[in-house]
Amino acid sequence: MTSSFPLNPSSVNAAEVFNRAIAHHQAGNIGAAEQLYRQILQQQPQNVDALSMMGVICCQRGNLEQGIAIYRQALTIRPEHRQTRENLNLALWKQGKRLMDEAIANFNLAINFEPANVQTHNVLASIYLQQGLYEPAITLYQQSLATDLSNITALNGIGTALQLQGKSSFAAHFYQQALALQPDNIDSLVGVSKAMLDQGNVNEALSIINRTLTLSPNHAIARYNRALMLIQQGNFQEGFAEYEWRFKTGEFPPCPFKQPVWDGKPLLGRTLLLHAEQGLGDTLQFIRYAAIATQSGGRVIFTCHRPLMRLLSTLPGIAEFIPLGLPLPAFDVYAPLLSLPTILGTTLETVPCSVPYIHPPASDWQLPIAPPSSDDDPHPLKVGIVWAGGNLYKQNYRRSLSLKQFEPLVEVPNVALYSLQKGIPQVEIAELGWESRLQDLSYHLNDMADTATAIAQLDLIITVDTSVAHLAGALGKPVWLLLSHVADWRWLSDRTDTPWYPTMQLFRQQQPGDWQALMQRVAGELEKFQESGARDREHMIHLKFDP
Repeated sequence: MTSSFPLNPSSVNAAEVFNRAIAHHQAGNIGAAEQLYRQILQQQPQNVDALSMMGVICCQRGNLEQGIAIYRQALTIRPEHRQTRENLNLALWKQGKRLMDEAIANFNLAINFEPANVQTHNVLASIYLQQGLYEPAITLYQQSLATDLSNITALNGIGTALQLQGKSSFAAHFYQQALALQPDNIDSLVGVSKAMLDQGNVNEALSIINRTLTLSPNHAIARYNRALMLIQQGNFQEGFAEYEWRFKTGEFPPCPFKQPVWDGKPLLGRTLLLHAEQGLGDTLQFIRYAAIATQSGGRVIFTCHRPLMRLLSTLPGIAEFIPLGLPLPAFDVYAPLLSLPTILGTTLETVPCSVPYIHPPASDWQLPIAPPSSDDDPHPLKVGIVWAGGNLYKQNYRRSLSLKQFEPLVEVPNVALYSLQKGIPQVEIAELGWESRLQDLSYHLNDMADTATAIAQLDLIITVDTSVAHLAGALGKPVWLLLSHVADWRWLSDRTDTPWYPTMQLFRQQQPGDWQALMQRVAGELEKFQESGARDREHMIHLKFDP
């Protein structure tokens, strides 16, 4: 590590001192390293590199509280200092884990002393549930039920654990048991309605959630779930209005601004901040509304994720781009991106769907030529693929495949496959020995602008439900989206097209979990398309296939 802090001309030796300190630190000579860091800080009290390393030393010595305080001090000086922020996050996690481990140990001791204490079982089970330890949570809830068969908390808890494991039909059984004991139990009603939704029974789920809201009109999770149901049914106007309840569920951090939310009326010279509140795909989908906002007679600025900055800087009309987490310039009103549909009164018929609304920045990079094959066509169809999403998404298991499941596409003649996959799943290319069958572009994909440059040179994108699908759609590129039997709310129900992207076709599982049949169907359609000789977007848009 070398110092990235701008040193004063009068203290040129500080960089040398820092590098000596790092050498001592890496060798395990923490005391010597500390002396050198302190020496730098005596000359330069705001040297963030030295401050950050002092925080590291505190944490290494087990003094997490002091280390956290030092990291926070450093970040007040340089909020964008990546290593310090990562160190702070790690220290906070360790501090929380230490406290949590102590709490769990104490709960287990309490259970040993009082094995029949239902409340202790339930509280510890809920802790395990929050940590994603579903099986230990279920075991504790079952022990609680053995003591008290009418324990509604335990029945709901088992339902929640099963639902989070993707076992919605089993979850519904436990919620129904709870409702048999207490028909108006709000948690049971919310749980069983979500289980119905996860099984694709949207109408039944909506009926249950409407009943729930007659009992508890301001139940945030019920209102949020109702929003998803309404949007999935195509009722955008009411659904997106309900979607504003997301900020009260605890699942979405509230926007940290004191200024009022924009009401959609003319800005009259005021400054509007657009806030990328959710993931990369959400941002790419809803940034389409920036074109409307920039025509409202004011100044529009935008704060978003760093991997999107270079790509979205091509958007016209936005005066300033600020990475998320950095200090913002003055503004008068703001709008979370996913609030814009309700602010601007979007209906199913009025979705802004003109594409492309994003353009890749200028680049000299060229798509590598596909290796020669035994096929007759010297100009194969160039198809980009993504087979897995990121694990940060709670239901990633629903949307992701293994690369092996894409094998039917590999067998289609006159098709050159290019991998747009990022992250851990890309190692599957080497594990399968497919280096000669699939061009890996991950070396080029440093941010979403690079991904856009690659997509622009491909004929078709076939992808699971990730940000790449939104990017391809926003670029106006033909894209085939692979969806689970019950897909995300934004893709509606029982449709092979989408109002959001006119060049996108939806391929849905016909049975839950049956990717094999879906991939065989996609391969068949890909072969038909290749054989037809169609290359341009108009052919792709009008390509028909069996749903």
